Amino acid sequence: MRVLSPSVRFLLGLAGSIAIALGSFGVGWIGPDSTLHDWAALEFIRNSRGGVTIAGLLVVLGALMLLVAWIALGLSLLERRNGRTSTSTTSTAARRTSLSEVVASAAAWGAPLLVSLPLFSRDMFAYVGQGRLMAAGLNPYTSGMAALPGWYGIGVDPLWADTSTPYGPVFVWLERVVVQSTDALPTEVAVFAFRLLAAAGLAMLAYYAWRIARLRGLNEAGVLWIVAASPLVIMNFVAAGHNDSIMLAFIVGGVYYALRDRPLLGTVFIAVAIGVKPIALIALPIIGLIWAGSAAGWGAIIRRWAAVAGIALGGLALVGWSMGIGMGWLGALATPVSISSWYAPASILGIGVGGLFQGIGLDGGLAQEIVKLALLGAGCTLAAYLVIARRRLEPLTLLLGVFAAIVLASPVIHPWYGLWLLTLLALTGAERLWSMRTVVYSTVFFMLIGLTEPLDLIPRLETDTRIPVIIIGVALVGATAVLIGSELLVRRRRAVLGFRMPELA
Repeated sequence: MRVLSPSVRFLLGLAGSIAIALGSFGVGWIGPDSTLHDWAALEFIRNSRGGVTIAGLLVVLGALMLLVAWIALGLSLLERRNGRTSTSTTSTAARRTSLSEVVASAAAWGAPLLVSLPLFSRDMFAYVGQGRLMAAGLNPYTSGMAALPGWYGIGVDPLWADTSTPYGPVFVWLERVVVQSTDALPTEVAVFAFRLLAAAGLAMLAYYAWRIARLRGLNEAGVLWIVAASPLVIMNFVAAGHNDSIMLAFIVGGVYYALRDRPLLGTVFIAVAIGVKPIALIALPIIGLIWAGSAAGWGAIIRRWAAVAGIALGGLALVGWSMGIGMGWLGALATPVSISSWYAPASILGIGVGGLFQGIGLDGGLAQEIVKLALLGAGCTLAAYLVIARRRLEPLTLLLGVFAAIVLASPVIHPWYGLWLLTLLALTGAERLWSMRTVVYSTVFFMLIGLTEPLDLIPRLETDTRIPVIIIGVALVGATAVLIGSELLVRRRRAVLGFRMPELA
């Protein structure tokens, strides 16, 4: 009772990835000063309304093909739980086959996007710009991109003009290394290097997710299906090259080593994660709790918390001092909340309250900001409550709860933030049908957010509303059809699929 045969879904996902890569050359991001503008064929496509429309449709249709292949792969993993096996050896062989298929699919589906133009985000250009700031002797925690001559020609989003970097000293150091080592080469080479770093982070994340799945007796193939093979992962950690893959890799690796009674190494891993993105700070107390043990009293817990904080923050202070940027990354914690996502609950509520206040003659903007800060404060309070009052929860469940409290209360929720939660959900054992639905529907939602991101269009085409309407319309209709089709399949085979993902004996 297969939805698609293994070879068909593998090739369908590969074709989808290739379509996205091809489409990127028509609508992917290129800096105004890029040497790629000298390519006549590329410029012909990017200056043609028909060429741009076809390229945009290739991106959307490719993403939908990836989605179909990924869901079909997930359904096949659910089906295998009920396959009748006569021996444990046969069952083990089936699990290994499933794991191999997921790993091969993730690698093949991501590979073509290594050579695509940036899509779904322009952050990789910001990485280049911040690296150039460092190479010029400027502090990215006190200087925005506008302090760099020729910053706009790189391809950096103007939103970064006066914004300090939200990244930690480890990643800032990597930015400088990449820029200095590719200084004599076109900007695209540096962008490619950052994409390779993100892909390496994804590979590391998949490795430690697999190790935790084995350690906790989870379905390894099911975990990697969520963590490494989903189209949302491929879109954000390969095509867009977000450094969140590196942060998540070190968080998951740190938790793994802490669970294996190596808390010092786990703390070092979390310190590196903080050095990539400071939000990883919220994982430090979890490492301390694992180190202290579930039966520990408050004295032991406080000592362990002091130890992990001293090791991580002391190490990062030394790194910052050696680079001449100090602890400026602490201020970077406020950068992500200085903007808003229209779909974030805090933003929706803030806009509603702000509009109400505006309607009665009061300061709607101030009311909106107060609501956002209040909700963020509530999220931080909930996170603190979980760490203190529910500290005996299973560590990965606790880590998921803390991240969810912070992210869902934040006024900005980027699609790659969703991957923080989905990764941790997978590692807590997302084995019931409702949790799998949560994964699929969240993936589709954030995919659509990514697909509706602005495309790189020339001024003549930016005002042409037909292009985005066609592309977004196809994305919405296609995603809806895929979800309806998958629900019909699940409902029809409910007795076969069961309610749990397969588990290791």
